Amino acid sequence: MARRRPSTPGIDGVLLVDKPNGPTSHDIVAKIRRMAGQPRIGHGGTLDPFATGLLVLVLGRATRLASMHLGGEKRYEATFSFGGATTTDDLDGERIGAPGAPPSQAAIDALLPRYRGALEQVPPSHSAKRTDGVRAYERARAGEVVELAPRPIEIKRFDLLSWDGSHAEEPLMHARLDVSSGTYIRAIARDLGRDAGSGAHLVALRRVGSGVFAVGEAHTMEQIAAAALAGELRNLLLPLDAGLDHIVATEVGEKGAALLRDGIALPVGMLDSAGQETAEGSPLRLHVHGAIAAFGRRTAFGAQPERVFIESNALVGQRL
Repeated sequence: MARRRPSTPGIDGVLLVDKPNGPTSHDIVAKIRRMAGQPRIGHGGTLDPFATGLLVLVLGRATRLASMHLGGEKRYEATFSFGGATTTDDLDGERIGAPGAPPSQAAIDALLPRYRGALEQVPPSHSAKRTDGVRAYERARAGEVVELAPRPIEIKRFDLLSWDGSHAEEPLMHARLDVSSGTYIRAIARDLGRDAGSGAHLVALRRVGSGVFAVGEAHTMEQIAAAALAGELRNLLLPLDAGLDHIVATEVGEKGAALLRDGIALPVGMLDSAGQETAEGSPLRLHVHGAIAAFGRRTAFGAQPERVFIESNALVGQRL
């Protein structure tokens, strides 16, 4: 049985990466895993290989909060080509069918309201969605006809930023989109091209935001590599609970920490006023001296820890 590599101490937190064009999101994770010496790395949503922009990675103990970063709103800048459809709905696919007459900017402007609000979206056939346990893209590559069920999404913003009609046979639209997690921008291109009668696909995609995070805060792979080489990678990490400010944080002090170390529920008197005023059943970030010690939930009697990030009393005692 293979032995798990030990984690490098102190490499725990949220890392914001500005992904370049080319590598997959899993390639990026693998590279940072090697640079950081941290085998435990999760993410807050992947990007296609041709896409660039913000990847939210969680390292070490922060992986236990990874699921809380998956559901946040995603914000993109995208370039759509109205020069025909492709097999993958982006520039990496093969052209399919004969493109129809290219639309005018006015025609697309008239269609955009259909693509705002709560909608049902069929994921791309070349996606990681599973049917009968098999990835959709594996079936599509094998020549199978892939039929995926529509999923509810929300497009909160879809604004045309610029229009390039310099190539009449393939006009380009640059747009800004704010969408719910799980929305495929490629599928929007596919459907918009169908409605325009021309066919369409994505030629560029950049994620500019995810949840409360913005790509301007992110680090390039070169910056991350340089920090790792200098032994300063931890300086790029945000706290374990970064981006979760919508969840109430309550200070519990050293007495609370002693109980949390063994997963023991806290009486209401150990919570500060913010924790005491939180409704029963609501999540809580349990802090000790301003840093998260556990994630828990408000109960009728206080707070029940669900995920504890500080060492148990037994481990602390072993080091004394």
